[in-house]
Amino acid sequence: MMSLLLQLPCAIFVTCGFCIIFNVPVKKFPLCIAIGAASWMSYRCFDYLGLSSVFAVFLSACIVWLLSNICARIFKETSTMFIIPGILCLVPGSGMYYTMLHLLHNDMETMVSTATETLMIAGAIAAGLLAMGSVTGVIILFINRLIAIRKTKKS
Repeated sequence: MMSLLLQLPCAIFVTCGFCIIFNVPVKKFPLCIAIGAASWMSYRCFDYLGLSSVFAVFLSACIVWLLSNICARIFKETSTMFIIPGILCLVPGSGMYYTMLHLLHNDMETMVSTATETLMIAGAIAAGLLAMGSVTGVIILFINRLIAIRKTKKS
């Protein structure tokens, strides 16, 4: 548990750094930092609960998309301003590093294993964002159709 509490300031610091790199307006820093910290902490909590790392990243990416789109709609900004700093803590950079390290040491069996997991985690990030985008798109379309039907019945 102590490790989890030590990782929170690191997630905040990393997200803040990427907010600077991507020129996020200073007023939006706290939101982006909160989304980035929430993504990492949700990943660690799902991991602590015993979920596979790929599924934990998938669920965390879904949370990032949800929080980012809520903030984007409230503050009338683009959702990518919140999504990019939010998912950067989840990107498997160490997996790519260790994949290349095993490749350079001619440890092909470990390299393939590490590369497979890394690609699955990267795919889980993309799938989580895509799945939430599709689900909410269908829900919004359904709600808009219900509103249109209700308006035609009243007139």
